[in-house]
Amino acid sequence: MKNLIIIPARKNSKRIKNKNLISVLKKPLIFWTIKYAKKLDKKKFDILVTSDCEKIKRICKKEKIFFLDRPKRLSGDFASMHDVIFHAFKNNKISYDYIILLQPTSPLRKPNLVTESIRILNKKKNFDSLIHLGKDQSFSGRVINNKWIPDYNLVTRSQDIKNKFIPTGNIFVYRSHLYKNRVKLPKKTFGLISRDNMWVDLDTYEDLNLLKFHIKTLKKLNF
Repeated sequence: MKNLIIIPARKNSKRIKNKNLISVLKKPLIFWTIKYAKKLDKKKFDILVTSDCEKIKRICKKEKIFFLDRPKRLSGDFASMHDVIFHAFKNNKISYDYIILLQPTSPLRKPNLVTESIRILNKKKNFDSLIHLGKDQSFSGRVINNKWIPDYNLVTRSQDIKNKFIPTGNIFVYRSHLYKNRVKLPKKTFGLISRDNMWVDLDTYEDLNLLKFHIKTLKKLNF
């Protein structure tokens, strides 16, 4: 069976205006994720972009990628990504094995990331999804009634923080049965840990500066 790659790219964004269209190496940011997806085996993967943006629609037409108009109810700040995936999946008549979500805001991916993720889920039958993770060595906590409540021991050093990870945004993989009739949230997700820190989940201008830093320091980009 084939697999469906979904690239979500709505028009509005709060922190960085139209961040899916910002220029990276003289190309719109979304271009690099489309280019990455197009390198995969066409016999095994279909590609779909879901968006409410006319500019992105024109990019898809130029790149010969299927574009799905996303309704307004799924284009707001509070729209669930799982509902976006379900909308894309239910509008497709082909049966798929896996649904692969590639976010344009995380363009630094290893060339074999998709195939490796599928290989893992083919082997780990008891997992219904996979997420790519990066190590997190930050000190975090909550503020309740102006009181700082850390979630770590105050004598802990950053190098001692272990088993703490955050999503990189590079890839999310779901077995298609989760979306066949209605959205069913994954019950058991495999955590694929990044082997390095060469990733960016672009959400702020600080993240954009980090992306530019990685671009300058890498000799070859794994788009």
